[in-house]
Amino acid sequence: MRKNIYLSSILLLCLICTNSSVSAKLTKEAHALYQQACQFEYKNDYNSAISTIEHALKINGDDAMLYTKIAGIYADTGRYKEALSAYKKAVTLRPNDAFIYISMGNILQTMGDYNNAYNAFKQAQTIYPEYKYNYLNLANIEYFRKNYDSAIENYNKFLNAYPDNMEAGENLANVYTLSGKYDKACEIYSNLYRKFPSAFTEFEKYGMVLYETKQYQASANVLEKALLGNEDSETINAKLALAYQNQGENEKSLKYYNKTFQINPNLTALRFDYANLLGNMGKGEDAIEQYKLYIKAFPNDADAYRNLGIVYEKMDNSDLAIFNLEKSYTIDSSNTQTKKELALCYHTKKDYQNALKYYNLALKTEPDNMELLANKALTLHAMNNYMSAIDIYKEILNKQYNERIEQNLAAASIAYGYDLYDKKDYGQAILYFEDAVEMNPKEASAFFGYAMANEKMGCTEVAVENYRKAVSLAPGNTEYQNRLNNLLEKSNKHSMPSEAPVFESANSNESELNIITPVFTEIAKSEEPMSYEKLVAKADEAYQKQDYENAIDYYTKAVIYNPSDKNLLLKIANLYKLTGNNSKAISFYDKIITLDPENSDAYFNKGLVYANQKDYDNCISCFEKVIQLSPDYPYAYYSIGMAYEQKGLTYKALEYYYLYSGLESDAGVLSVVEQKIKKLEAK
Repeated sequence: MRKNIYLSSILLLCLICTNSSVSAKLTKEAHALYQQACQFEYKNDYNSAISTIEHALKINGDDAMLYTKIAGIYADTGRYKEALSAYKKAVTLRPNDAFIYISMGNILQTMGDYNNAYNAFKQAQTIYPEYKYNYLNLANIEYFRKNYDSAIENYNKFLNAYPDNMEAGENLANVYTLSGKYDKACEIYSNLYRKFPSAFTEFEKYGMVLYETKQYQASANVLEKALLGNEDSETINAKLALAYQNQGENEKSLKYYNKTFQINPNLTALRFDYANLLGNMGKGEDAIEQYKLYIKAFPNDADAYRNLGIVYEKMDNSDLAIFNLEKSYTIDSSNTQTKKELALCYHTKKDYQNALKYYNLALKTEPDNMELLANKALTLHAMNNYMSAIDIYKEILNKQYNERIEQNLAAASIAYGYDLYDKKDYGQAILYFEDAVEMNPKEASAFFGYAMANEKMGCTEVAVENYRKAVSLAPGNTEYQNRLNNLLEKSNKHSMPSEAPVFESANSNESELNIITPVFTEIAKSEEPMSYEKLVAKADEAYQKQDYENAIDYYTKAVIYNPSDKNLLLKIANLYKLTGNNSKAISFYDKIITLDPENSDAYFNKGLVYANQKDYDNCISCFEKVIQLSPDYPYAYYSIGMAYEQKGLTYKALEYYYLYSGLESDAGVLSVVEQKIKKLEAK
């Protein structure tokens, strides 16, 4: 953009004629000297022109025309202070001459005195607002003063009057760029290129703003034009490299990176993006070299260490990957991607403790990231923390079905079932094997575990049936066959014939498996299990005596006869809640909810368990579900109020206490709640 804007002689004459008449005070002698000075000026004999006007001023020192003439000559010869002095004299003689103010503004602008230049142009606008060209002067001066909004306003006013002024359009595009309004800049450049295709030269700037608006293909096309005749521009070559990189044209990007570094090998900052390209192209060793050069210059760039770590990870060098990722995390512990990469690296190394640490850190930022949750569950699974893994698998499946997650859940349930079996908690083991069988009816180990646990619980018929299913799914497994034979023998029945029947392979579908009729045996009287009714009676009796351990045992044995008995499951869950075994209590409440999604009692009691654990968010979620199912369930409102009170959210607590008081009819209880409300309202 040109700093000096000088008006043509024709335009100056128009201004002079518009704003004031030629001075009538000019004497004949002074007028002759004025004409002579003009001749000297025409011949570029500025010294003679100046001395002639000075002579005229001695004769006619009160004429503005003589001062404007000498001021103009001073300006043309670079004697700006003298020019300003002459214009100031002229403006005292002709205060309403907009031209004089514009001329002063041009000189002040050239001298870098932008504030006074702006004031001069503004004064000219006040005197002669019809002169639209002055908007360009105001816009340019605001451009220099970095008052971009004002510059934009004045450029647009000028272009409304002179829409084909290319220079003003380019300046406006530049101001939009400096203001970060890249879309607007693109629009201006596009219009200029369309209107003046042969005169347009701002390809570099146009390409740059296209890049900023992520129009990488268009940016590359325009920058290729900018490169014509300017092949050695490091700026254009570098931006072309980045534009092609962002649209995945790696080979072209590589070409321009190489050209850029050939022009200037010291562009160290660019080596970060160059290294990223090399890493994406599988050029690991080259990428590492570039990252190291970049890090040497920028040792505190966390992104560089992270990306370097990722390259090492791709090259199966987990130790160096972790080293650099940990360095990145030390510099910037807020970056979630770094935490994810560290978690995956430690997971790959089977350092599950550290993997779990970083999965948890990443999940604080992205709590709904299903992939992170799944990986955390796999880590817990690998650490034999089956219950926690199962909870997460279920959480994921509740949000969206995923076959792989369901398979993992089945595997974790089987593993936990065997873990419980080893701990002689056969009743609980049965429940987890049962879940696994339901999710994966072709998994032999689930049926085998289910059979073993039932055998220990005295349910021989169920055990025999499931041993047979395990054998049918894994006919080559001698352990399965031997356990079945041993149980049959213990049950005073013949063992399997020497030629065992041919069972379907593990690839059989479920309907084919059901065709196989198990051989039930008559159980010896000494091993006869108690009936359902006897087990429930025994459990109730133990409960009355507060023998909760045996009550749980008897109820658990009874529920084997009817796994869908919601009442028994609720009793078991409540007993676990009563004895403080929260995880098992929640597990049983979840079983009830699976069988009966509208069971408000299960949700309410589950909420109480969460309340005991001070997990108020899950607690509130459960009680809200109760209200959804049973809007007149008063204690759900009261419980939510208490949870919000514990969280310190007084206004929410009051909201639910008010709702509760509208449902409760017991005067004594109401009195207690009213006291709570008064206490909270006083805070």
